[in-house]
Amino acid sequence: MELDALNGTTACKESMEKELCHINEYETFQVLEAQEFLPSTYQKIPYHMGFDVKFDLRQKARLVVGGNWTDPPKEDIYSGVVSLDTVCLGFALAATNGLTVCAADVSNAFLYGRTKEQTYVIAGPEFGLAVAGKQLVIDKGLYGLRSSAAWFHEHLAAKLRAIGFKPSRVDNDFWIWKQGDHYEYLATYVDNIP
Repeated sequence: MELDALNGTTACKESMEKELCHINEYETFQVLEAQEFLPSTYQKIPYHMGFDVKFDLRQKARLVVGGNWTDPPKEDIYSGVVSLDTVCLGFALAATNGLTVCAADVSNAFLYGRTKEQTYVIAGPEFGLAVAGKQLVIDKGLYGLRSSAAWFHEHLAAKLRAIGFKPSRVDNDFWIWKQGDHYEYLATYVDNIP
């Protein structure tokens, strides 16, 4: 907010509002009322807003929670990523066969996966007067949670299988889809698809 005041703009405020709008759209938090209590297994963690300027000069805000304050989960929190060798092989296949190569980034990727971590935050003023000061139970993956990447990886793999992709035998994050007389390939690297 100080940067906005110094620059005479509202860019940071607007980017923060956009981030919170997405978080609310995906029903990331369960808002607890004053009379509701959480079991003692839930851990309170801090959060902060991170700000960035993208290559096209857009302002970007990201809500990041302090997952490092939690006990490590007992389940696997690993998110597979395609290997560099596999990416090189994919580019070689594309070049050899005259295929088009493109890349994508999944917007708000972690908000697609549910979390099993039992965590909550106390809402600050940026959440609005109706929510500020309340406990917000984290139901979806957020940047900073230990398992967010793993849950998104699981979600993305299920969606790719549902539309017909299969992981290759060489690399589970290099996906293949037979399309009549040709194959389509897709590599996954957390929330990026090179």
